[in-house]
Amino acid sequence: MSADGKNFVFLRTRPELVIEGTGGGSLGNCYSANGWRVTSVHRLTAETLRGLNALGLLGIGQEFYVNSQADGKEEPAGVDTVPCVVVDKRTGKRLDEPAINPYSGEPYGSHDYPYFVYDCESRCDSGD
Repeated sequence: MSADGKNFVFLRTRPELVIEGTGGGSLGNCYSANGWRVTSVHRLTAETLRGLNALGLLGIGQEFYVNSQADGKEEPAGVDTVPCVVVDKRTGKRLDEPAINPYSGEPYGSHDYPYFVYDCESRCDSGD
């Protein structure tokens, strides 16, 4: 934060958590499956993903599978490179000016933020 009412921040645009349906279909004998992709800025455990399923956020049914590594040791699926921007500390609005370090006079660099992707599947029979 500078003395002139400006903050220098890295504004991430990726949401903390995104759940997307990836399709599904009939498995036969009145049984169906649905796929789910969960993207998070934090590592998730299989237990956390099962909890999201229990809440109904990742389908319904008798079976739920986490088809990705989800043990806290997985590598990021990718990295978002986020530039430093200038924000008015009173209004919180982004200012259209370069983010220059007031002490060194050099531009602030960017910061890399990892994200993680998990693939899951829920299965349901026609009774649910």
